[in-house]
Amino acid sequence: MESGADSGAGVEGGTGADSNGEFLRCFGRQMKLLREAAGLTQAQLGERVGYGEAQIAAVEQGRRIPRPELVDAVDREVGGRGVLVAMKGEVAKARYPGFFRRYAELEGQAVELHAYSDHVVKGILQTEEYARAVFRMWRPLLDEETIEQGVTARMERRNLFARRPAPLLSFVIEEHVLQRPLGGPEVLRGQLEQLLLTGTSATWSCRSCRRGATSTRDWRAPSH
Repeated sequence: MESGADSGAGVEGGTGADSNGEFLRCFGRQMKLLREAAGLTQAQLGERVGYGEAQIAAVEQGRRIPRPELVDAVDREVGGRGVLVAMKGEVAKARYPGFFRRYAELEGQAVELHAYSDHVVKGILQTEEYARAVFRMWRPLLDEETIEQGVTARMERRNLFARRPAPLLSFVIEEHVLQRPLGGPEVLRGQLEQLLLTGTSATWSCRSCRRGATSTRDWRAPSH
């Protein structure tokens, strides 16, 4: 599987995907009905599942994508008998707009993944801070809730690195990408450190392509 098109904003988080929004609003209405049938307020439910009242309200209004563990907990506390759990898979897919869902599915199942980046660090390699900086560059500007949803979705894609058996992964990043301080010098330092720490596995490699490189022999591991 080869890709290099998912590094920027507008990919995860459901930005611009109205069908996702409609499904999330439908899920939220179902959750609200079950909560009210159980005789619980948003604050009471939030206390039981370890979330704030505002977060419960945001999920019920379709403004926030619930994490899988929240769906499980809410279903249990409201006596949903699996109604909400049955929608958990579709809720997870709603993290991505329609055009990206198939890619995310293939990425999660990939035996091999080879990618090239010439603009920003590939999404699956980004730290939270770097990803947040990328989303904040998007125009028109995204609100903070949408940004956080996008960051969460992007971080969950990193589960690929923990999968067993481990897939074979290789990434080539243009040198100027690793020198561009998106989010500031400290954010870039953290991103480079993560690439160094995670790039030592026997099953995956990360190389930077130097300016003026005429051969793959000129590619090297990122440094800072």
